[in-house]
Amino acid sequence: MADPESSLRRLVEEGTRSARRPPVGRLRDRARRRRGVRRAAVTAAAAVTVLAVLPLTLRDSGDSGTGVPDRTASGTPRPTATDAPSLRASPSQSVPGGAVALRGTGCAPGAAVSLGIRWERGAKLVLSMEEEKVQGQQKTNGTAAANHELSSVDALATGSFEATVTVPTAPVAATPTLWARCRSTEPARQLTQYTSITVHRG
Repeated sequence: MADPESSLRRLVEEGTRSARRPPVGRLRDRARRRRGVRRAAVTAAAAVTVLAVLPLTLRDSGDSGTGVPDRTASGTPRPTATDAPSLRASPSQSVPGGAVALRGTGCAPGAAVSLGIRWERGAKLVLSMEEEKVQGQQKTNGTAAANHELSSVDALATGSFEATVTVPTAPVAATPTLWARCRSTEPARQLTQYTSITVHRG
């Protein structure tokens, strides 16, 4: 027969152990919390890594953020891409002997640009009163086609150019065309652009 005192002691010990052992639900909650803490730690570590690498990436890609440095190794600005071809005259109306500013884009960087004026056969001429008296009826018949180079300039690194030309004082068409030709060693790549102006008799 078992000793009553020993049996009582075992019962007390088992009860104490059961009391110390947390319920199953509490164990599950504790495991869930541990997993959440681990996930948060991994996410924080990844964020710190990204923040550490990002400034190095931006520094390597240049100031513009395009991945292409804005400056060459020597520190000089890189030429920007040429703009779409265009030619504008200012003012758009003038007189014989008047000055007209021509501004254009689309040439190769540093290319020589020829600037000129032309009019088509049969265009009405702008004549002085003296010239009208001399030419008489011929003024109504128009004139032969003409094409004159007025000036030249070099395009900038961006392919743009600007120059002031003088409208000829000789008989000129009332609506001549001003032109700009971007020179090239390859004839097929020469670009010629046109813009019209109105010339009034002075």
